[in-house]
Amino acid sequence: MTSLYLPILLGTAREGRQSEKAARYILEKAKHQAFETELLDVRDFVSVGRTEAMEHPRAQQWSHIMTRADGLIIVTPEYNHGYPGELKLMIDQIYKEYTNKALAVCGVSSGWTGGVRAVKLLVSVAHTLKMYPIRNALYFPNVEMLFNEDGSIKDPSYEKMTQTMFDDLVWLASALKYKREESH
Repeated sequence: MTSLYLPILLGTAREGRQSEKAARYILEKAKHQAFETELLDVRDFVSVGRTEAMEHPRAQQWSHIMTRADGLIIVTPEYNHGYPGELKLMIDQIYKEYTNKALAVCGVSSGWTGGVRAVKLLVSVAHTLKMYPIRNALYFPNVEMLFNEDGSIKDPSYEKMTQTMFDDLVWLASALKYKREESH
């Protein structure tokens, strides 16, 4: 079986976004895994307040990325008990490219919940898109206090939780990739 490609999507375009700290942490840890990854930014794919027509190069680029991807890691903040509108706009640009792909979701919030409500809504949307979310999300509560100035995380328990997320995602993405390859 060929190697896995599991990109990371930062799902907010807000200025001063704290979720970027979590996304960069995930990227840094992912570099030491047995899969290919990169950090994608919703800012690069969605114009303010609207989706692009599928003929637009940004929409085509997202389609190509998800066609190639074996799964996806989404890092999303929780805004007003939901996930950002620009993330929804980006997700909705394509459909069939998500089918039978694995998904890990990382929730971020400035409060104690870690974005649990946004994650729950995003998982529901993923099911509609025929994606397979891993069982456990990774949560980053109180994000302003969770990271040092240099971007390193203060809580050492995230090492194990992050590795568990990667292990679960790789297992599921590998199984789904095998199934996709077998059906062709």
